[in-house]
Amino acid sequence: MRFRLFLLCLVFSHQLWAQKKIVITVDDLPGVTDYYRTPDGRLIMNQKLIRHFQAHRVPAIGFVISRWLYHEVTPDPNQVNVLKAWLDAGLELGNHTFSHKDFTVISIQEYFDEVTGGEKITKKLVEQRGKPFQYFRHPYLRKGETPAKKDSLERFLVQHNYREAPVTVDNYDFLFSHAYDNALLKGDTASAAEIGRQYLDYMTAYVRYYEAQSDSLFKRQIPQSLLTHANTINAVYMGDLLKRLAQSGYTFISLEEALKDPAYRSKDGYIGKGGISWMHRWALTQGKKGVFFKGEPEVPAMVTKWAENP
Repeated sequence: MRFRLFLLCLVFSHQLWAQKKIVITVDDLPGVTDYYRTPDGRLIMNQKLIRHFQAHRVPAIGFVISRWLYHEVTPDPNQVNVLKAWLDAGLELGNHTFSHKDFTVISIQEYFDEVTGGEKITKKLVEQRGKPFQYFRHPYLRKGETPAKKDSLERFLVQHNYREAPVTVDNYDFLFSHAYDNALLKGDTASAAEIGRQYLDYMTAYVRYYEAQSDSLFKRQIPQSLLTHANTINAVYMGDLLKRLAQSGYTFISLEEALKDPAYRSKDGYIGKGGISWMHRWALTQGKKGVFFKGEPEVPAMVTKWAENP
């Protein structure tokens, strides 16, 4: 009897392990980097990032800031080639607005113009491949500081055939990349390597933090949506991060598959200036208090120092 119960526990544990899924999202294409400063450099950086996704068979999605595709008023072929490289690899692209403005400090109409401006170049490239240009990622994860702004944006996106691209695993990967860039630019490869090591530990800890929140909020593991950025540190360490996620039981899925989970239809009643994870939006809407949010990993002091003092 005990042996049979033991076997049942093993089967149940395996099922829970197999249910862990995650979508990898990448903001700020064609990229934010101080190390790869030239247009050619940003193309090289993205090619490295794409190779990681190909090696691990990850159906990642990148979100494009359209203004960065231009040299003054003319499209920059090298920046446009970044998007083509993503599409050639079978990866998906979405809208991250024209110039990444903060919705909480501009008017509703100005933000609507930002959304439609975010279609420049990218939408045509995607639709030429026979795919829909359908996902929108909010800059700074901000949806509006008043009910009127939030409701207006949600209606606008639906009217323009967009689906919101939520983030459940928010983090500060951009601080690590800024620190990493600064170390490389100073020729301090030892510090850069230590920043990279701490980055991997930090990101895996953040995933575990949101796993616990998923268990608390939904009593199960929902498909997670991980926020990353097109930057130097991910061009180098994304493969190692994906390997860690796979070793901890994750399978990599598309954003479309993740959004099929009923958790993503949870009510989001959060109104405010903060850009926060959808997990936290849902939790606040359900009345969760301070103790629910405790335990969020912190950026190591070394990383903060390198990021703030180049």
